Amino acid sequence: MKNIRFGIMGAGNIAHQFCDAVRRVDGADVVAVSSKTLEKARIFAEKENIPSYYGNYGEMLARDDIDAVYIATTHNFHYENMLECIAHNKHILCEKCMVLNKKDAEHIFSLAKEKNLFVMEAMWVRFLPNIQKVKSWIRDGRIGSPEMATVSIGFKANDDPNNRIYNPALAGGSMFDIGVYMFEVMNYIIGEEIKDIKTTLSLAPTGVDKSACVTVKYENCIANLQCCVSSAVIEKAYIYGTEGTIEFPMLHWVRDCVLYDSSHKVVEVFKDCPSNGFIFEVKEVVDCINNGKLESDIIPHRDTIQCAELFDLCFDK
Repeated sequence: MKNIRFGIMGAGNIAHQFCDAVRRVDGADVVAVSSKTLEKARIFAEKENIPSYYGNYGEMLARDDIDAVYIATTHNFHYENMLECIAHNKHILCEKCMVLNKKDAEHIFSLAKEKNLFVMEAMWVRFLPNIQKVKSWIRDGRIGSPEMATVSIGFKANDDPNNRIYNPALAGGSMFDIGVYMFEVMNYIIGEEIKDIKTTLSLAPTGVDKSACVTVKYENCIANLQCCVSSAVIEKAYIYGTEGTIEFPMLHWVRDCVLYDSSHKVVEVFKDCPSNGFIFEVKEVVDCINNGKLESDIIPHRDTIQCAELFDLCFDK
């Protein structure tokens, strides 16, 4: 198995979690980090013991010994960052949300396919053991047929207009930041074809969505998904079936999940709290690249495109 050497674009906080995950995965190394500010890249490299750092992305991407790039910039830069990676023949793991609209998603995947490059949105939550357990419960019929689902996810962000959450220039807003979780994770768990989607947004003074409600009509199940960045939300998710219920807190960081029967009695409790949930997605990237795959079975291109379609629907693009 080939050792996959990563470069990082963007020296922000989330990239530290990625570095920690890579250190825990066999067959992966971070060999370089790049930022628009050389000093920021230097400080990051020293803290993470990365041998090379750069004050521009192109200089790092020009290295032949880098196999893949982890993109950890703000949402508004992802598309152009990925275009640059593809131009330099690099495989890509890009932070969620990967793109802001369907057109950009389809373009990136098309270009990558032409160059035989692997691309995956960093929807790390799908890989968590607890999400996999919930999916298996549904697949095995433990709650019968899923009929209804509810999700609440959110937090109170700093409402400074320059904060990335409230800044439209940085693709701020609840849907791009956390709505992507509730939609892509629930779609994966339910596993049914989407028949219809309705959206309602509440806008902040800056114009970004401070809260959103998405109602998804699947083949058999209806899901009500809510996200918010203007209030501290009690984060819970429920899936109600004909024969039972599944409950789990914090959809974007599931600590445990509970299976109930039709009388609301606890049947099974599953707990698995990995110290770093990014480990599983890093393993997936390494395995897929080594096996010559261009997309992941857990977060395939079509699912990222489907979420980008939701963004178009929300913002009338």
